[in-house]
Amino acid sequence: MKFFLAAALLVATTSGAYVAPTTNYDRCLTPSEADDIATAISNGIDVDLFPDKVAPDQSSYWGMEYHGTYKILKNTQDTISTSYLLYQCGLSTMPFDETELAQFDSVFPVPYEGGIVVTATTQIPNVEILGRRDQIYAFAITENLVSSPCLSQVLIPEGKENGSVTILPLYNDTAVEDYLAANPDSLILGGSWDSAPKMKNKVVISDIGESPQKAIDDGVDVNEAQAEWLEPVGSLFNQEKFAHTYNLERKQRYECHTDNAAQLAAVADDARPKVLWGYFSDYSSGFDAPASPNYYVTYAEHCQADLLIPEEGKEGSIDSWGYKYMTDEEWLEFGRDADVWIYPSDNFNKLLSQKNEYLQQFKAVQNEQVYDYQMSGGEGWFEKRLAEYDIVLLDMCQVVGRNLETFPPHQRMWLRNVFTESPRTLGVCTDVDELFEPRHMECVRNDEAVNTDSDAPGILSEQPSSANQVGLAQAFLASMVLMWTVRA
Repeated sequence: MKFFLAAALLVATTSGAYVAPTTNYDRCLTPSEADDIATAISNGIDVDLFPDKVAPDQSSYWGMEYHGTYKILKNTQDTISTSYLLYQCGLSTMPFDETELAQFDSVFPVPYEGGIVVTATTQIPNVEILGRRDQIYAFAITENLVSSPCLSQVLIPEGKENGSVTILPLYNDTAVEDYLAANPDSLILGGSWDSAPKMKNKVVISDIGESPQKAIDDGVDVNEAQAEWLEPVGSLFNQEKFAHTYNLERKQRYECHTDNAAQLAAVADDARPKVLWGYFSDYSSGFDAPASPNYYVTYAEHCQADLLIPEEGKEGSIDSWGYKYMTDEEWLEFGRDADVWIYPSDNFNKLLSQKNEYLQQFKAVQNEQVYDYQMSGGEGWFEKRLAEYDIVLLDMCQVVGRNLETFPPHQRMWLRNVFTESPRTLGVCTDVDELFEPRHMECVRNDEAVNTDSDAPGILSEQPSSANQVGLAQAFLASMVLMWTVRA
């Protein structure tokens, strides 16, 4: 990740002193600051009001340009192709005249301090991570899809009572435009498949639009690419430094879990686990088979497991609205021998009651190794999976037996065993002003943790007995503690 921090620079000017900031402003300029900056520019002095800068590392569809007193955020997704002018709030002179401003799809002073309109639940975690929850004034989504405790339990209910929060119809551009007409300073966060990407005051966030195939072609990771969109969102608030640091720490945990799984697999005496990914669609009356490339294929690969992918032409004989689904017979032939079944829906128990005898033919069902995504609630998966991709990976590695044995053991936060665990929620919020507390588990790298010195404290130095059924690497690491951390 490219990140630059400029050193402080004190430059004398004819009107006083222009002091180059050492970090991005978290407020508008004062009139005197604005005057000093204007004088410095007129005297030919290079001014940089954004010493904290970001540039894409994994993502394909965003870019940033920095130009002293303003920056340009670009969305390069094929169906979007927009650019946004973000200028430092409080400048005495705009960097462009009215005619030149027409080249930008939206123009905002930063840090942006007005109201935000959310149009997709995947936008919520980034807004909360940046500490901007209180700036959400409207939702253009169905409110029962919101899982964030402080939004769904407090902000929305209380806001609806006093009128501070507006719930707009889903997929209704006219309703959004009407809201914008009444609230002209609003910032609208658009989504990857936005039907009106060039709407005034809209900034399109294409996180979910990052292409798995393009990620492979470019040699990057699609899960990292999606999460990296925190950084352009942060640029709207001059929070590049915070967003980059947060993203880097998350990325390091993800890659640490990946490396550990690879090392554990290298000394394992069992075959690579086979993973079945799919669910039964009541609407289409068939099983939705996995497709590659996809984000879940990447998770399986990082956990050193083989996710089953149907051969070309065998995706299913049921055609429903252009998508292929498998019959019971086709699904059984495809997935009966999988060690683990990841069921990305919430209706497995209903299916079990209807097709129990049929499902008992699957190895994963016989061994009670079926997992859905309800460990943090039904809708939480769609809202926060992108933001907690490191946790999803660790969950996946645990269920396929490719995670480090720790004390205390990792408590899965997304994947729920449908036989032994009940659905849970993201928790309870009593105060909407509470700081967002992201969930994660720190990672100790396998190669750093292993120590063959028999006198080293806290490290197992003897090969476990065969009764323990634990490989050498896991034996060495069984006593390593991954400490839970909570960061404001």
